[in-house]
Amino acid sequence: MEKVATYQRFYTDQKNRLFSYLFFRCGDREVARDITQESFTRHFKQYGTAQKTLIPSLLFTIARNALVDYQRNRYKQNTLNPPQVVIPDEESTFIRKEEHSRILQAMGKLSEQDREILTLAVGGMAYKEIGALLDLSIANVKVRVHRARKTLQELLSDKVI
Repeated sequence: MEKVATYQRFYTDQKNRLFSYLFFRCGDREVARDITQESFTRHFKQYGTAQKTLIPSLLFTIARNALVDYQRNRYKQNTLNPPQVVIPDEESTFIRKEEHSRILQAMGKLSEQDREILTLAVGGMAYKEIGALLDLSIANVKVRVHRARKTLQELLSDKVI
């Protein structure tokens, strides 16, 4: 019973971070939810509740691979439809969505690795965990996060809403 409680704590601690990471990577809330659920399921089936396997970098690796699999299948099926943007009646909601779209567009101009590192960092993952996930030193992660933030800031300052 203690093992189940331990895994529940791991799930509670990581679910929002993992969802945020996947949502920033794919831009689709439903896909991010599905892959988040699938990632925890794969992790649990493969590794169970062993304490030594309850590390975020392992879970994020599973999620990243699941997202790549999803994107490959979607590409093969040739159904590359952009997510539908619903224009709400409320002005504040519209402005928030417009800003979100603007940020995603700017993120799309970053390199794949910079986008991934920045998404992980913003999602709350520690630099040490990011380094373990991407096989980089902590110093390298810090430099890349700083440069990615600076580049993103420059891209956003050049655009006008």
